[in-house]
Amino acid sequence: MRSVETYKIGELIALLIIESATKLPPKVMEDLKRAFSQEPSAQGRRVLSILLDNTKIAEKEKLPLCQDTGLPQIQLEIGQDISLVGEPLYQEVKKAVKRAFIEANLRRSGCHPLTRVNLKDNIPISLETKIAPGDRVLVRTLSKGGGCDNRSKLINLPPTASLEEIQANIIDTVLSAGPDACPPFYVGICIGGTFESAPRYARQALWELVWDNNFSSEENEIKAFLLESFNASGIGPMCVGGRVTVLDVGIKIVPTHIASLPIAINLCCHSFRPGRGLL
Repeated sequence: MRSVETYKIGELIALLIIESATKLPPKVMEDLKRAFSQEPSAQGRRVLSILLDNTKIAEKEKLPLCQDTGLPQIQLEIGQDISLVGEPLYQEVKKAVKRAFIEANLRRSGCHPLTRVNLKDNIPISLETKIAPGDRVLVRTLSKGGGCDNRSKLINLPPTASLEEIQANIIDTVLSAGPDACPPFYVGICIGGTFESAPRYARQALWELVWDNNFSSEENEIKAFLLESFNASGIGPMCVGGRVTVLDVGIKIVPTHIASLPIAINLCCHSFRPGRGLL
């Protein structure tokens, strides 16, 4: 059995948070460049040009891509043949998040929900652990700003809802987000699951867009319809008008209860900041 020290997991998490705050994944950069080449609106191209310039400056100067550096979401896939040693895992993760935000001078936005007093450390964190085969630890992170998180949604539809009704609700959620969520968007969607699991599958769809792309033909067919509908809206980059309102869509279709039909829609802005690392 392989031993993994928990502080090393913390170190990797801190690294991913800092790197993703200042540098977009290659897939996101390619999507923005393609959007610029395909955008027919002069205003839309101007906005996309500014966004691309911003990414270059952020990477070169090691500055945040956006002033809202978000609250980190972390997923750990821990191999069943691993023995964790050292301080408790959750404590190491907490320390890593706090260290990353302080060392990189990232904005700490965590506050008490009622008094709104800033807690100054972005704690508590969102941490999900999964047991996987093997003897490796796969770390995924996602930093989301408040604007796109506020406009994300969990909808519970009647189990009799048609595909057309499902798609209409998704389209309405995305297009009504407007400038609050800073388009062009990435959209992670879960159709099915439970009230608790649907948002997690929607987030998983976002990660799969960047690295795995293991979507079924059924999921891709719905994606194609939604992507065309979003980009036919005329909203465009940062809502100035144009073709590119959504850069990409990931969908997970998950079995659900016979009496339920949850739909989770996870919106991310153009500064789509996922991270992934392996120990």
